[in-house]
Amino acid sequence: MPPEIPSSIMGVEVPVFITKSNFFRVIHVDGFFGGGTPTPGNLMLTVYSHRISFPEKAVIGETGNEVLSKRVSHGGVEHEYEASLVMNLATAKALHVWLSNAIGSTENAWKELQLIQQRNQQK
Repeated sequence: MPPEIPSSIMGVEVPVFITKSNFFRVIHVDGFFGGGTPTPGNLMLTVYSHRISFPEKAVIGETGNEVLSKRVSHGGVEHEYEASLVMNLATAKALHVWLSNAIGSTENAWKELQLIQQRNQQK
């Protein structure tokens, strides 16, 4: 959803050029964490992916294979925080509307796809 347009340019056609920063990347999100910030009116949303934890230490034996009994790992699930998004309330509300619309559209598309698959199976 585009940001709010300043009233000084309302009614005027303005080109918008889209570029990707050097740090642009696709991030898989399994969960999120966040809330208010010390700056009044700002919210922070941190996204993470989860996975089993990596071993902290591995030992390679004389045969060239890992000695599993000597592997050191703290076990459990690791939440790997990928990025934090800090936004003002207006942007957070726009994100809320966008997410709601995107979720509705995606759910409708999946329902249609399932109906098509069911019809094809009945033929």
